Amino acid sequence: MPSVLENICVSVTSGECLVGILVNGFIGLVNCIDCVKTTRVTSIDFILTGLAISRTGMLLALISMNFFDFFYFKISVIGIWKFSEIIWHLSNHSSAWFGSCLSIFYFLKIANFSHPAFLWLKWRINKVVLRMLMGCWLISLFIILPMTERIIKIWVVLIDQENKTNITHNNQGLKTLKFFILILFNTGGLVPFALSVVSCLLLVLSLRKHMQQMHLKVTGSRDPSTEAHVRAMKTIMTFLFLFVLYHLGLIMANLNTTIFRSKLVSMFSLTVMSVYPMTHSIILILGHSKLRQASLRVLEAQRLSQSPWESLSGRD
Repeated sequence: MPSVLENICVSVTSGECLVGILVNGFIGLVNCIDCVKTTRVTSIDFILTGLAISRTGMLLALISMNFFDFFYFKISVIGIWKFSEIIWHLSNHSSAWFGSCLSIFYFLKIANFSHPAFLWLKWRINKVVLRMLMGCWLISLFIILPMTERIIKIWVVLIDQENKTNITHNNQGLKTLKFFILILFNTGGLVPFALSVVSCLLLVLSLRKHMQQMHLKVTGSRDPSTEAHVRAMKTIMTFLFLFVLYHLGLIMANLNTTIFRSKLVSMFSLTVMSVYPMTHSIILILGHSKLRQASLRVLEAQRLSQSPWESLSGRD
């Protein structure tokens, strides 16, 4: 019988994943409807839609892997586990790159530098961001799929050997090797994380330069450029904080798989990991005028018992 704490973790995680899937589905739906209405796709809409799709896949894969692990705590159906692992790794890396490109987009759109290289990038912001995103995503795709398949084979062999050796003694070497394989699985987010950190630092420098040029007095008033800098930095810093929190939960899950072997730790790590794809998407809705207005129309439609599709389409 699951303990009370395990049941609480399952309930909280289920709520987080459900809200996260609904929120990310809302972002994708709003952008798709807007694309159909305007017959064009902007860079920010493409990034947000890709981010929503990848995070939905991440949440579904996490539910599949962790709840399967919670109820069975062993890999008895290799096919389901392999499929969930591949979907999760693709979604995880895609989400990291889409989030990084969103940070770079904010930086190029808002920051103000006189360097020729920055001006060239700012002038070609749409092509630069999209080409960078697609290039990095395709490179990750060609690296992740064969690496995932190869490491899964090694992982299955290690589990089989561990099950045999556990009959007589505890093989610490196998546990250490398993842990480092899992860490290797999840190092793909370091590069996009570093790019987001650099974007945030450059925005801080741009804001400092802008404030020096404006010679703002301590009156509490801010010009539109300063407000845009502050909003962008808040969004990027929130992304970085939640990204770090997500990977702390991931490390906890890896340690649990190799050392603790506890269902409670497994479910708690899932609870921590689910905060990132849910909370950051909610923040994006609140910070994006089109998404915020669409959410207000949906809430108003619910109050008036109007069709959600009509509310998203902006029809009375």
